[in-house]
Amino acid sequence: MLNPDELSLNETERAIEAFVERDLDVRGLVANKLTPSPDPDETGRGGRYLRERVANERRRLERVREEFDPPLVAEIEWRASDVKGDVLDVVAAELDIETAVGPPTQH
Repeated sequence: MLNPDELSLNETERAIEAFVERDLDVRGLVANKLTPSPDPDETGRGGRYLRERVANERRRLERVREEFDPPLVAEIEWRASDVKGDVLDVVAAELDIETAVGPPTQH
């Protein structure tokens, strides 16, 4: 799980390296807390801010896709409430990834 900011990307990169050093596989990454895009008719200060933020996050996720070995397998937008209970069910339904857990693998 990574957030779309520089600090989180750097920490994720270091964590992947640490896992690899211990012969642990990282099969995929999930981008979390993505800023939702504003509606096209939102032209005020808030809309401009959100568009710039979304553009920055997309550039960072493109970096993840190009430079990180584990693939980016899912993206989750910010929610107005904590992701638990019914909200967790909604988020889980949005994820189109294989969640079956297999036996641990070692190289």
